[in-house]
Amino acid sequence: MDKMINLSIDDIFNKEFSVDFKGYSPIEVDQFLDTVMADYKAYDDMIAELGERLAEYEKQIASLKAKLLEAEGQAMSRTMTVSTPSSMSNNTQVDILKRIARLEQEVFGKKN
Repeated sequence: MDKMINLSIDDIFNKEFSVDFKGYSPIEVDQFLDTVMADYKAYDDMIAELGERLAEYEKQIASLKAKLLEAEGQAMSRTMTVSTPSSMSNNTQVDILKRIARLEQEVFGKKN
C-alpha cells in the first residue's frame, strides 16, 4: 500500500517552486498538484478497502458470537440434562428410603 503513495508530509511541506517571470511556474505547480491528487485518490481507495474489510470482519465477529452463544446454550442444556437426572435420582432414592423407613415403622411399629 505504501508504494502507491508518492508524497510524505515533509515532501508537501518542504516543496519549493521555482519562480517564473510572473510568479511560480504553473507547469511545476500543476504537476505537484497532480501528484497530491493521486495520493488523495490512493488514500480514498485505501479507506474504502479498509472499510469493506472492517464490515466483513464485523459480520464474521457477529456470526462467531452467535455460534458461541449457541454452543454455550447447548452446553448449558447438556449440563442441565446430565445433572438433572442424577440429582433427581438422588432425590428419588432419598424419597424412596424415607418411604421405606416410614413403612417399616408402620409395619414393625404395629407388631410391637
